[in-house]
Amino acid sequence: MKDWKKHLHRIEELKRALEQVLSGLDLEYDLLIPGEGDFDPSLSLPYVRLRYYADENHTYERKIELFEYYLESPVEETVKLIKDMAEEFLMEIDQSQYGGG
Repeated sequence: MKDWKKHLHRIEELKRALEQVLSGLDLEYDLLIPGEGDFDPSLSLPYVRLRYYADENHTYERKIELFEYYLESPVEETVKLIKDMAEEFLMEIDQSQYGGG
């Protein structure tokens, strides 16, 4: 997606909606856009970064790039998909740490 900037309004809506939905999960999340703070320069699209701190020395991280499909879909649908991916991310961590316990 070459012109993600045309979706800035949608990205702001998504940030607000994600705050309500993901705040109850045991992880840190950010929605980052190119040029912002610690945006990963190897990426060219806005993305949601999920972080889970297992302990002081171990952090798990996943980046969910926001392709045009996500930004053109209804916000509620995109939020549900991202929430599902976040919950799957936490389950994968649980399985790797505790054998699925």
